[in-house]
Amino acid sequence: MAPPTLPTSLSPHVCILASPDVQEVLEGAGLPSLPEILQCFSPLPQITTRTTSLTSVPHASFALRFSDVVEIENAVHEDEEQRAGRMLDWMGSRISERCERWVDMLESAASGGGSKMWRDRTPWWEEVKRCVEGDYVPSSSEGWNHPVSLISVVTTTAANPLQALQDLTTRAFDFPPWVDLTSMRYFLIIHPANAPLADPIAEALFNAVKKQYGLHSFLLPLHLPTDPLPPPVPVPSLPPRLPALPSLQTVPHTPQPALPGSNMLSPVPTPTPPPHPASPMPSAAKPPPLTNKASDNPPSSPTVYTGSTLRLTQDDIQQIGRFVREFVTMSLIPWMEKCVMEWNETYSSSRRLPSRLFSSTRRLFGASSASAPATPTHGSSPSVSSVTSRLTHGQNSSVSSIASVTSVSTMGGGIVNQQRRLAEFATILGDYKLAISVWETLRKDGRGGSDVLPLLSAPSPALSLHADHALSTLRGPQPRQIAAYEVPAHAQLRALAYAVRWETGIDRQEFLGPTLEGERWLVKAASSAEEPPTAILYAHAAFLSESRGGRRKAAFWYLIAAEKLEKTGIKPLAMYFFRKAHSLYRDSPSKELSPAFWESEDRSPTEWEGFPAVLSAIEHELGRLLYTTGDTAAAVKYFLGLLKPPVQHGPQLHSPHAANGTGSPLLPQPSRDKVYLEDFRVAFKHFKTTEGDTWKQLSLRLPITFCQAKQTCIRFPGDSVQGDSAAWEKLEQDWSEFWSLRGKEKLGKSGKAAVNENFWVDVALRNPLDVEVTLTRLTVTVREASAEEADAAPDFVEVDIVDDIVLGPKDTRTIPVSVKSSQPVVLVVTNAVYEFFSLLPAVESLAVRGRRLNDTPIQRQDKVYAPDVLMTVEVEEAEQRLHAHFVDDSHLNLAQGEYKHQRVWLTNSGTRPIRDIWVIGGEQDELWFDACNVDNTTDPSSSSSAKTEVLHSSNSLAPRKPYRISLDAIHSAPQLAPGEEMQLPFILHAAHHGEKDLSLLFVFRETEGSEFHSTRVTRRYEVKPILKVTTSARPSASANETYIINVEIENVMGSSNIELKQLLTIGASWECSPMLPPSLVVVPPRQLANISLGARPTKPGTGPSETGEFVVRKLKVVLEGEQVDASEPPPLDLTCTHIAPDANIVPVNTPATRHFIHCGRRTMTAQATAASHPDIPTRLHRSIFSLYNPSTIDIVLFWELPALRRTGHILLQGPTLGAGHAPLRELVTAARSMKVKRSMYAETQRERAAILEAVQACEWNREDDPVAVFVHEGGIVEHDFRQGPCHVPVAFTFRNLSLTHPARITLKLAETPEGNPAHNLLPPPYAGRLTFRRVLDPSQSSTTQTRLWVTRPGCYTLDSWTAETEVGEPTSPAPSDAVPGALPAWRSRQLRYVQRPQAGERSCVTVVDIGRLA
Repeated sequence: MAPPTLPTSLSPHVCILASPDVQEVLEGAGLPSLPEILQCFSPLPQITTRTTSLTSVPHASFALRFSDVVEIENAVHEDEEQRAGRMLDWMGSRISERCERWVDMLESAASGGGSKMWRDRTPWWEEVKRCVEGDYVPSSSEGWNHPVSLISVVTTTAANPLQALQDLTTRAFDFPPWVDLTSMRYFLIIHPANAPLADPIAEALFNAVKKQYGLHSFLLPLHLPTDPLPPPVPVPSLPPRLPALPSLQTVPHTPQPALPGSNMLSPVPTPTPPPHPASPMPSAAKPPPLTNKASDNPPSSPTVYTGSTLRLTQDDIQQIGRFVREFVTMSLIPWMEKCVMEWNETYSSSRRLPSRLFSSTRRLFGASSASAPATPTHGSSPSVSSVTSRLTHGQNSSVSSIASVTSVSTMGGGIVNQQRRLAEFATILGDYKLAISVWETLRKDGRGGSDVLPLLSAPSPALSLHADHALSTLRGPQPRQIAAYEVPAHAQLRALAYAVRWETGIDRQEFLGPTLEGERWLVKAASSAEEPPTAILYAHAAFLSESRGGRRKAAFWYLIAAEKLEKTGIKPLAMYFFRKAHSLYRDSPSKELSPAFWESEDRSPTEWEGFPAVLSAIEHELGRLLYTTGDTAAAVKYFLGLLKPPVQHGPQLHSPHAANGTGSPLLPQPSRDKVYLEDFRVAFKHFKTTEGDTWKQLSLRLPITFCQAKQTCIRFPGDSVQGDSAAWEKLEQDWSEFWSLRGKEKLGKSGKAAVNENFWVDVALRNPLDVEVTLTRLTVTVREASAEEADAAPDFVEVDIVDDIVLGPKDTRTIPVSVKSSQPVVLVVTNAVYEFFSLLPAVESLAVRGRRLNDTPIQRQDKVYAPDVLMTVEVEEAEQRLHAHFVDDSHLNLAQGEYKHQRVWLTNSGTRPIRDIWVIGGEQDELWFDACNVDNTTDPSSSSSAKTEVLHSSNSLAPRKPYRISLDAIHSAPQLAPGEEMQLPFILHAAHHGEKDLSLLFVFRETEGSEFHSTRVTRRYEVKPILKVTTSARPSASANETYIINVEIENVMGSSNIELKQLLTIGASWECSPMLPPSLVVVPPRQLANISLGARPTKPGTGPSETGEFVVRKLKVVLEGEQVDASEPPPLDLTCTHIAPDANIVPVNTPATRHFIHCGRRTMTAQATAASHPDIPTRLHRSIFSLYNPSTIDIVLFWELPALRRTGHILLQGPTLGAGHAPLRELVTAARSMKVKRSMYAETQRERAAILEAVQACEWNREDDPVAVFVHEGGIVEHDFRQGPCHVPVAFTFRNLSLTHPARITLKLAETPEGNPAHNLLPPPYAGRLTFRRVLDPSQSSTTQTRLWVTRPGCYTLDSWTAETEVGEPTSPAPSDAVPGALPAWRSRQLRYVQRPQAGERSCVTVVDIGRLA
């Protein structure tokens, strides 16, 4: 390991006490003070020291620090916290003064190739280092700045040099008690050439001084010519020093001899001491410090010191250099080595085991005063006389004795004791082995050392722990509080000093290596303090991290440094650091990826956006700084660049609201876009106001786009701007399918405009920002297709301009811009033009990128696209035009199921007549068009007196066909001539609640064989529910009804009564009748009404069995994977029963009512089928499933709101009655075991399995227990038990609910039933036959009688029975030669069920003993 390079701040501190004549001589020669002159000769090259083991240690350079005793005395009395605060402020002011020049220097060097001077260092860090290393004031926490030597200086120009030297020797020092005055006294006599004493007399004077004060003396002869002055000699610049506090710049005391017994350590002077009399050593104005920059103004006289140079002759320079070297090598170093030797003996003896035991014994049991050492050491409290003798250095005192220069050092509570001075001296002398040992001891005792050990030890992970410990010791335990903890100023300054020492004293490669990661030490030293030096620590850590390749970490630390500098007002350097962070965040990391990756991801290897969230925050800060510094143009560019869509794939990485913990996650964060937009508006408006049209030279372009070119389209008068585009495409597709079977004419697209007729460019605008924006003067640019791109719009084309378009955050709107041409032409829409907040004009292209080309090998190997596609409009003379709009286009609020009469106004605006018109409605829209009698006989509310009707249904799910409008019926002529108008009436049935669009597509043509054209009309309406209807069914024990159906009707309105005018039931296999005589039912608001119906099988009609067989046959084809043919289900006859209070009923066979019921049923069945069989294509549903399930009951409820004069009906699917017997069971089993062709696609296998599961669970494969068991209660039986027990009869009724299959039932009664004590009922004592068997034909019922043998009165429950059911196959017709009366052969369906009393059923019989009543 190479010897460490100690920082200058860890070098010996030499204090100089000069007589007044010294300063007069130097000022007369145009020289600065003596400490500044001597400082120019530091460091000394090639110095050798010795360790305690007498090993020579060579030093390539040995630094010294010289200062004036008076300055140190004035500064040491200032409060350390106050001085540290002033030190930080002073460094901040120096940084603020020089930062702009630094930034200009670095930017000019970077732009011009630059010098290599600042590649491995930065000027701001060098400035901070010089300021920290220039602090020579002693501290109570460490001894590096405590004086090591005290040089008393006189000149031979004094009247009595010996007396002047005696005065300096006897001068009292004004230091606090904690300052360690263990120092070597040295005496210097300056003999200038113009002195009154001759050279021999000066030599005699020097010999007398050596005889009186010792060998630590030197005679320095100097020429110091004044006329003329010597040429200036460049010298190293001196480190800057903190200016003294005005209140502490007191006039030094006149040197006077010390009185016997007086204390030489004077108390701290008060901030405003009383004035002193004139002194022979006045406080003259000091010369300016040595700096790198010469004074801007020339000196007024040749004797004024100009700085950075010394006017000394070469002989004087050699003499001073010889003195400095002799002082160091002959006096200072030997004295320090002797101190180390003797202190090491004391330290070693204290570390021996007996000594430690003896010390512990004294500490525990006490010690006599006679055992105190005779020789005082560090930490002792000697007498005042001994202190005086040590400080006065009497004639017989030995200047080389350590005891004679020892002073009290721990009286003020400081930690600078003998061990610490030993460690410091050993460190300075290069005895690192001893120094590390002593520093470790001090560290363990809590007296420091952790800050120095990293400088002396080899790199290891332990050094990071030493650094952490040193910094944590400074700050101490931080309080637990929400507000940020503010580190004291003295702790900040010491942490800064530690960081400077570490960065300077540790080798750069080791400091930045992976073992130490020294840049993190600087960050920890900076902590969270808001001071410029702290920001410089972050900046230098970022600089070091950047040099070792840690760009992301460097960018983050640059960002922190910039924020801190911005808060302190140092804006030039803050902007420089913001730019550094911005450039580092934008640099793309190296990605060693395969070229195939970029091709597969369709991305460019050079495409890198950086970290948008952080970059936006940095750019915003740069813009604000530039705006406040007057660079409005650059600020506008930054603010404009911030207007871009926010990043959604990541959290915010740089949030100023949460930086100090003040943000709340429960409150919504303010939008950044709002702040950016407001700053842009303010800055740009100010720039336009102050600079006029200069903004046009900036070439500003809006970085975001509002126009969505793909969604922008051309709309002609025949098109509808409302409605869903998918719904219009579906209507056009329905028309194409309808007409494909009738003709070859195509539906022409309305892609042409007419002359002198407006068409619209529907510009789709989307606001990508999270803030409301305003666009003004929106228009589009058009040109002729044959013209050049740069040509202006033709004069015969008029384009509208739309003002004040307000887009909310993330809002999407479509703005129509009307265009009209006065002559036929082909126009091309190229751009959209608008003004952003009436400030910045913007132009966006409406071209859509062409398709990717794959025709040639070159095109397939690279990305090649066809030319961009522009919107083209052909304007021609008007021929066939049909305009449609509603007569009343106000917003509709309808009740669910309401009938609403509507009218559409049709106008022929073309130049040719129209003879054929069709209208197509939505798939779920229930519309009735009857051109002849729409207002009369076809009203759905027309009445008839029939109670039961038969509805012949096609039973098909086929979509309804377009309605052809009969012009003869509603118009005066068979054609609609140009300019003529007519009204088309129709009825809308609002079947489904919610917001709806009534979309009508009108298809028309001139004559048969000509091309079809279309127009659209849309109306928005809202349907609100008024009734909530639910149904339920249960088997009935009555012989007249098989089921009892309960219809529950709830009025969900809050203000109106609803009258139920009629209830209609529709079924193919069941018919219903009311349980009670029908009456008018009025349901008040928020109330319920119940209607009970009895259901029984109808006579076999046309269709139920054929419908079931059709569905089974088609599902078999589906399961086998074969092609489904296009056949449709057979028709079905439905029995309709009207339940109304009077004969005024709505017949079901009126065209409008029949149409609405068919449409409603088709919608319900189509939705249920699509939900149950999603894997079967919807187009095949009409060929597989039927419209009605023969087992279901549909209920139609006709209502009326008398107060509002509204009528309507509600259709709902009722319960499914009867029993199902899994008719698809064999098909499903066969399909599971069927050997199918293997497929390479797993999706095919999963789809087939899903179809199989759906078929097995569908309503056509329903399976139920067909037998319902009813136990007839015996009621109350009276018996006189004095005559003995009695028999109580009990009847069991069995009903076969199946309409197609017989059932065989076995009833088993328990022989010894057990009672349930919880019910307080007695078990049934069945007697006689306990097993009964019956065979029930479809819909047949049977009753079985049994008895109870009752021996005592009580209540007997009628449970403890089990009914076993087996389903048989349907009975085939008997052959002609069959024996009359013979029973048909039983064939089991292999379906068996077990039925027991239901939980909670309480059928019972009560037997009363009348004998007790007698």
